[in-house]
Amino acid sequence: MIVNRLAQAMRKQNWFTVVLEMAIVVIGILIGLQVDDWNQKRLERASDQRALALFVDELQLMLEEAAIDRKMVTVFMQDLASGTEIALKCDASDEERARLTTAIGNTLEWRVPDVRPSGLAEIGNSGTLARIGNPELTRAVGSIHQSIKTQADSMDFIAPQYDRAWQMLSPYLVLKQPMDLEKLDLGLAHYMSLAPQETLCGSREFLLGLFLLTDFYGSSVWNFEEWHGALTKAYEFAEEEIR
Repeated sequence: MIVNRLAQAMRKQNWFTVVLEMAIVVIGILIGLQVDDWNQKRLERASDQRALALFVDELQLMLEEAAIDRKMVTVFMQDLASGTEIALKCDASDEERARLTTAIGNTLEWRVPDVRPSGLAEIGNSGTLARIGNPELTRAVGSIHQSIKTQADSMDFIAPQYDRAWQMLSPYLVLKQPMDLEKLDLGLAHYMSLAPQETLCGSREFLLGLFLLTDFYGSSVWNFEEWHGALTKAYEFAEEEIR
């Protein structure tokens, strides 16, 4: 209909009408584009909020798990460190020997950071970070990725140290009774004991194995502290964007 009016106005050389009709067409197109742009931004905002919510939820879970893991590996390291003193005492009591056996046995539970990748992938791959434009949040997410890589590289480097430590310690562990897989929560000291103390206190191999295991858990404590710090920063910045 507008086209017909425009054609008639041009035949009659009614330039005012021509300009008016053209202006109406242009304004209509601009309004349509603006509405499309507004709707697209509204959809993107909704998508960004969903991605942020998933990211924050997973960060909270990872923070809780990292706090537990950091506490556990710290206790393991401290128990192993005090165990060295017990190993050096040729007159160590049965209670002290049981503590050392438990400290060694606890290290069978190898703790590594639990990465929940869904929210981390969504916030990066969906363009949410770019649209939010928060450089601190972007750096915090980058720190998480770097921490994951650092821990993987660290574990590849120190895992042989863990294996070597257990190879050196195993000959000094004596099985007291068959292990019940359903009752492993009783601890290694329930099923195993150490070789006679006079054998331990004079064994450089046992002490070196204990040192290697303690050093391994020292690295684990450092990894978990770095991991917890990276998660905390990302959580704080992401939560601010949701509010």
